[in-house]
Amino acid sequence: MVFFMLFLEAGQIKAQTIGSRLIYNSDGTDALGNFIFHQRPLSVDDINAYVDLVANTQATTFMMCSGSDFLHYRSKYGRIFGDNSNGTLNCGNDTTYNKNLVSYYRNHLNLEKKGTDLIDASLRRAKEKKMEAFITYRMNDLHFNDTTLHCPILYSDFWITHPEYWMNEDIGWRSTGALNFCFKEVREHRLNIITEQLEKYGELIDGFDLDFMRFIVYFKSNEGEKNAYLMTNLVKSIRAKVDEISVKHGKKILLSARVPPDLDFCLKKGLNVKEWVHQGLLDFVSIGIHWVGNPSLPVAKFKAGLGKTTIPAYASIDNGGYTYREAFSDGMIRGMASHILAQGGNGIYLFNCFFGEYMLKYDRKLHLEKNAQVCRVIMPDLLSELRSLETLRKRNKIYCLDDGGSAAYGYKPETPLPLSVSPGDFPTASIYVGDDPEKDVPEEAILFLRSDKPVQFNLFVNGAKVEAQKPEYINVFDRAKNLKKDEKNYAFIVPVSCLKQGDNKICLHSTQPVIFKIQRLEIALKYGDVKTNGYF
Repeated sequence: MVFFMLFLEAGQIKAQTIGSRLIYNSDGTDALGNFIFHQRPLSVDDINAYVDLVANTQATTFMMCSGSDFLHYRSKYGRIFGDNSNGTLNCGNDTTYNKNLVSYYRNHLNLEKKGTDLIDASLRRAKEKKMEAFITYRMNDLHFNDTTLHCPILYSDFWITHPEYWMNEDIGWRSTGALNFCFKEVREHRLNIITEQLEKYGELIDGFDLDFMRFIVYFKSNEGEKNAYLMTNLVKSIRAKVDEISVKHGKKILLSARVPPDLDFCLKKGLNVKEWVHQGLLDFVSIGIHWVGNPSLPVAKFKAGLGKTTIPAYASIDNGGYTYREAFSDGMIRGMASHILAQGGNGIYLFNCFFGEYMLKYDRKLHLEKNAQVCRVIMPDLLSELRSLETLRKRNKIYCLDDGGSAAYGYKPETPLPLSVSPGDFPTASIYVGDDPEKDVPEEAILFLRSDKPVQFNLFVNGAKVEAQKPEYINVFDRAKNLKKDEKNYAFIVPVSCLKQGDNKICLHSTQPVIFKIQRLEIALKYGDVKTNGYF
């Protein structure tokens, strides 16, 4: 054993090398609920089919969420999701909700009768299909801490019996009930669960992912930075356990983390990510946001902020849109992937990329918006395009700016939107385009703008005045989604020669004596018919 330890410290035990990753993170409950098969009683064959949807794409890495305080296996530290403790826990008179929750536990029992569980079955299938197998663990899940629901089946034993560990501060959705990591007992509870999972599944897994974005609440306001050493020590302890299990099984198990896209904000929240990287505590890091998506994550800036390091950095594409449940479309997801990869991201991390709606509601058929040009339902086929810039070449895309909606728990996205336009001013905003329009010339480029009111203005793209408009494209490309009262959409045809790979400068000048705001800004690149070059 001593020799194995020396070999590990010398870097002799290595994980397989993957040039770039396309990571699929399953939140677990959609699989445990068996949504892709109309919520029928879950079987091992259903789990295999669930994993196969991902395996038959470009995905390199399959992550199964193990839960947070509700686990997806028999644990010493918490109940399985939906376990009503032999009928002693319920949601009062809401019998439908009771039945739905308990169905998750019954599905677990189905797997348990076959000698397996959700984590074991799904990750074994991933390995059979030649994918990396990871457990991803939510460090502070806030889904199950709302006491106003009066539903004890939704409250973990640790959480409900220790209100003294609650945050008791409103800094975002359900943050008052978040566990406060300043308490040693909270950190030890998390370490115990993670240790249990590493010991139980160490032989099976290739890596363990710490998801700090679920949810990004660990300390009270203004107490994160001074307590960051506590989190660093926790990550050190996890790293030590990962290395111990690596030695035990004679292989390298990776440790990764999903964190906010701004290093200063990370530190403010108590996560000294830069220090973790410099101490060698992580094998790779992924950046993401909370819920509502950011289509223009600052990948290059984040990587530069890490300093001299060779660890890969990935960025997540979430299933949120500009607003709650305003799903990103195929073209937007391609644009986001191209943005990430062209800015130096080492791969894509897909978070909450649910196939359930596609499988259940649409019976595995392509679902298009009424214009038949746009698809907003994620289907497995899309995962066969996202791993590299090469497979994204000449695919229809929409590049977008964050409209400010991704702000949550104190995070402020780097975005010029909403952009205020006053008479006499020439405000600018830049959209990053990952494609090289000189090398791969699009058939058409369309600039979409959404203002807070109908206005008249001059528009310039990289210094060239753009005047041609096609109002009908607003509906063709489904850009009027969630249009508010008084808001107005515009569609301009941009000469392709105006565009370039990288930042494209958009400048506006009001021709009326009014002040208005640009709420959304997008560039669509059309390379061909949607049936051939991809739906927008």
